[in-house]
Amino acid sequence: MTKHLMTKYLVIVVAAIVTANGAIASAEVVEQPVFEKDVLPIFTRYCFNCHGKSSPQLGLDLRSARLTMRGSQNGAVLVKGSLEESLLWKKVSTREMPPEIFKLRLSDDEIETVRRWIETGAASDESTELPEDVQQHFARFEKEIQPILTERCSACHGEDEPDAALDLTSLESLVRGSNSGPVIVEGFSEKSILIRKVASHAMPPPDSDDPLTAAEIQTITRWIDNGRFADFVDVKPRPRQSADSAETPTISDEDRQFWAFQKPIAAPLPEVKDKQRVRTPIDQFILAKLESRGLTFSPDASKLTLLRRACFDLTGLPPTPAQTREFLDDERPDAYELLIDRLLSSPHYGERWGRHWLDVVGYVDTAGKDFNPTKATLSDGYWRYRDYVVNATNQDTPWDRFLVQQIAGDELVDWRNVEKYTPEILELLTATGYLRNVLDATDEDISNLPFDRYEALFMLMERVSSSTLGMTLACARCHDHKFDPIPQADYYRFLSLFTSAYNPTEWLPPKKRHLYDVSKTEQAEIERKKKEANATLSTLKKQLKELRAPYRERLREEKLNQIPEADRAEVEAALATAAKKRDKNQKELASKYEKTVSVTDAQVDAALSEADRMARDTLQEQIREGQAVLDTLRIEKIQALWDVGEAPTIRLLHRGDVEFAGPIVSPGFLTVLSEPGKSTAVPSTTAVGKTTGLRLAFAEWLTSPDHPLTARVIVNRLWQHHFGKGIVATPGNFGISGARPTHPELLDWLAVEFMRQGWSAKRFHKMMMTSTVYRQASQREGDDDERGSKVAGQASPTAIDRDNRLLWRMNLRRLDAEALRDSVIAVSGQGDYTLGGPPVLLKAASSGLQTVAADKRRSIYLIARRTNPLTFLRVFDFPIIDVNCTRRSESATPLQSLTMINSEFLIASADHLAQRVEETVGSDAPLAQKIEKAYWFALSRSPSHSEVEAAQEHLQHLNQLYKTSGAAPDDMTKKSFAQFVHMLLCSNEFLYID
Repeated sequence: MTKHLMTKYLVIVVAAIVTANGAIASAEVVEQPVFEKDVLPIFTRYCFNCHGKSSPQLGLDLRSARLTMRGSQNGAVLVKGSLEESLLWKKVSTREMPPEIFKLRLSDDEIETVRRWIETGAASDESTELPEDVQQHFARFEKEIQPILTERCSACHGEDEPDAALDLTSLESLVRGSNSGPVIVEGFSEKSILIRKVASHAMPPPDSDDPLTAAEIQTITRWIDNGRFADFVDVKPRPRQSADSAETPTISDEDRQFWAFQKPIAAPLPEVKDKQRVRTPIDQFILAKLESRGLTFSPDASKLTLLRRACFDLTGLPPTPAQTREFLDDERPDAYELLIDRLLSSPHYGERWGRHWLDVVGYVDTAGKDFNPTKATLSDGYWRYRDYVVNATNQDTPWDRFLVQQIAGDELVDWRNVEKYTPEILELLTATGYLRNVLDATDEDISNLPFDRYEALFMLMERVSSSTLGMTLACARCHDHKFDPIPQADYYRFLSLFTSAYNPTEWLPPKKRHLYDVSKTEQAEIERKKKEANATLSTLKKQLKELRAPYRERLREEKLNQIPEADRAEVEAALATAAKKRDKNQKELASKYEKTVSVTDAQVDAALSEADRMARDTLQEQIREGQAVLDTLRIEKIQALWDVGEAPTIRLLHRGDVEFAGPIVSPGFLTVLSEPGKSTAVPSTTAVGKTTGLRLAFAEWLTSPDHPLTARVIVNRLWQHHFGKGIVATPGNFGISGARPTHPELLDWLAVEFMRQGWSAKRFHKMMMTSTVYRQASQREGDDDERGSKVAGQASPTAIDRDNRLLWRMNLRRLDAEALRDSVIAVSGQGDYTLGGPPVLLKAASSGLQTVAADKRRSIYLIARRTNPLTFLRVFDFPIIDVNCTRRSESATPLQSLTMINSEFLIASADHLAQRVEETVGSDAPLAQKIEKAYWFALSRSPSHSEVEAAQEHLQHLNQLYKTSGAAPDDMTKKSFAQFVHMLLCSNEFLYID
């Protein structure tokens, strides 16, 4: 090759290489994304529901690059050039945002655009110059607003440690607000706390300066209402801090001196004069206080009264005639104590006292708000928690263990890694249903947002605190508690104990917050067996179909041959055509002949040969057996609670608003109820499995013998249900705004004794019910008070203690809603006393009333609806559940009397009771004998001679009325007697526990 050619060749090669490299370089150069052109359209489509102009969630506004860089109340969400440090990228790339419920999903290309925008420096074409109207508004602030704030407010809200961290010396600090959040809301002076304070003359403080003039207030109001400033003020975030440190107000020794915040100590038993009336230590405390006022106990109630009182208190049912005679005939000195033992061992005891606890925990079977009276959405399987409570109550599970199981049962066993769930594991998981029944709206469309999640958590706090601590914490959600020494930080520290399970950052809506009643290993095995069983059943059914096929075809052919030959082919074609595809003529033919030529299984079976009949019987038996096996292979839900991830970062929310997150808090207990310096929650060392151990730590703190409140709250509730009112009349509020105990020394003695006896409710019942104070007779208003309850020469007990706060007599109590309904069913002989199982559903009548059709199970097993319970129960004060019910209201209304007289339930039950009387004594028995039997069934006693005479006279009058109306003699007698027993069911003696 010549030198010239070589040179030319090299030039060509070099040129080719350079061209190729240039092409490669050009391919690698990609246009840098710009916020306004490339990213804003993505944010507009996917993010503005929550992060646009109107109250951006957590303060994160994505409407401009500058606002995006400002971040949220929790800090920056974007770091230019760093994906790892950009929370925004983490949320978008993992598709955690936008939430699934919005049904909006970024494409891969859109996610790639966001990635490149952040990596290349988050470019923006946004002008650095402020809009002219904004500049004018800023100037107005400096000229008109700042001088007012400087003159009137800067003494307290200046630059050096301003009160409430509210600095009013600059526009930036004004927009930032105080420790409690913003004080001005752009465009809304009526929502601005600054305006509220100055307009009400709360600020400046009346003792420090003159109030702002009307003109000054009007100037600030117009500036806020007409302004456009919030988006253009660069607010520097406050330094990150913990609410556990300097911001937490110190709980003083004086705060801890309140009686409920001190550990209960058993006082020595007081001396009394009338020692003969003392049966238990309880009597000494009550009698000592009575004697100090010149009073003493009332006489003991009659044996029959004690029987009815004990039966209703422990089982919620009236005594049967057999039980009554057995007890009245028992002459042993300990007959009453033996009666209590029998009642405590009855399975109905758990139903009665389990229902009391279900009130306190706010138990409902329904999910959501339950506003529709005609439709109830069940929380699948939640009835298992109700059954757990009944069983635990019957077993007398110690109360400390009972509380631990419900708060942290899932942390007591490693249920995640076992091959098979034991009965203990199922019980512990079911027990956590205590924490699962709060109103949680996050299942509903577009409501699974931070606000809704925290609303569920706030309700959980109120339920837990009022049911276990007897404290109301809701006030501390927004600010330090107004009455009790509970700082706002304590509220959020307490809330943090539960956020590993109710995790705001990894939230499970109610429809996903359940476990199954078998382990994962068992689930896999069940699915395998179901697959095998279904395959076997499919094969057997196919064989049965093939066995019948020739007979079916022959019979069908015979029926077709009965159709006129001219139509036969068209009929066959019509029937062979799918119904939706038939033409008009085919539809007419099918309508006319389809039933004629159809062949039933019964017709086929009748035509089978003997051998094929035997084969059919074998196949059908195998199918039945296979179906029975398949029916056992069920997996059912448990409404449980468990930790769903690591403990999230929780912040104090200014004014309880999720939009204004403040300092970080760490999990902890209420400081005033903890030893000084020991309120921080340390994960329990006994927690098992993949869990934080925080709820178990809370449960252990709660059930410690040194805890000031837990035992007091429990024994007060037990006392309340025996005497009609607790020693503390506000069982859900032992705080400063609650009632003071009528017998504080007795309450503390009971709390200590309860713990000493192993937290046993049954032992406690017996101690209370064998006391003289419980066994007293009751007195009604207007009764003669000269029954031994007054010391000679002293004023009457009613004059000294009209409300019976000192318990000089037993309180008269009306049956509660469930006991009333259950008693009506019991005396009419219709009761179904099956224990447990799914709830009995209600039916909404056209009038809106909630009814139950023909079911006679106990009321605890009727579906418990949040806002639409059985109407009969609601009339008699069955609670509507918002959070829970620590004490039912007690009303006496005309509607209750009208319900007893006119309800179909009472009328039908009276008919059954009348029929029961006749079946027992015989239709030919004397009328007096029927009357006596009706009294025994309804009131557990024989009628007096005068009562029999009055009943006979009343029945004669009713018979005459029916005779006059033309009723048949047999109907006349039956209707009259049914009305008479209906009258007994409406009597005060039936309705009240004497």
